[in-house]
Amino acid sequence: MTVRRPPTRVGGALSFVGLVGSVVLTGCSGPEPTPVAAPASSAPAPTTSAPATTAAPVYELPGGCAGLLTLRQIDAALGTPLPGETRFTAGTAEPAIGRTGRITCGFGVVPASDDAGAGDPLLQLSVFTYTDEQAAADRVDATVDAQQAQGVRFDEAVVPGASAVLLTGPDEATLVATVGSRTYSLSLVPGILDETGTPPALQQLMGDVLAADAPEPTTAASGSASPSGSTSPTA
Repeated sequence: MTVRRPPTRVGGALSFVGLVGSVVLTGCSGPEPTPVAAPASSAPAPTTSAPATTAAPVYELPGGCAGLLTLRQIDAALGTPLPGETRFTAGTAEPAIGRTGRITCGFGVVPASDDAGAGDPLLQLSVFTYTDEQAAADRVDATVDAQQAQGVRFDEAVVPGASAVLLTGPDEATLVATVGSRTYSLSLVPGILDETGTPPALQQLMGDVLAADAPEPTTAASGSASPSGSTSPTA
């Protein structure tokens, strides 16, 4: 964006220097005229306002599941409520693959009982962060290659603002979306929806997640700049 600065105005009249010589006449000499000083300028020194700058948004992994995906959004996309509870877990970094963090939200988890442990989630959302965009893209490529080698079906998916793929296997359908240096994985077990209903539901839910999890940019305070270029901070 081009910032238009107001033109610099220099107040006051033009200054000049008059050289007055003595006129010598025969038998007499006239008085020397008094030099006339140029009027002083009363205009203030021009200043310009420094434009506000927007810092790059800083992303931090959420500390819970409610800010990523609500139960109401899940019910709307699937057309049915999921039984069970929501479970949140935080993973660890894996420097060998450039991963800096991970969180996982399990929805529809049957709680543990005296006879059995907790069940697997019916819908699972994970968010991964990486050192840079290339590390995130490389990890997705490696995952797709490994899944295809096991017979999992690969399809392109459509999620606004992200690069997305859909992996469909006998155990689950997984939508993977990449935004910059972070990757989102959303998996649904078979039986909740049929084969034609699963992809649009996952794409709708992933859109909800990305809309809720976008980092907020921060705006730096603007100041006044003097003609010399220095900036005066504002209160």
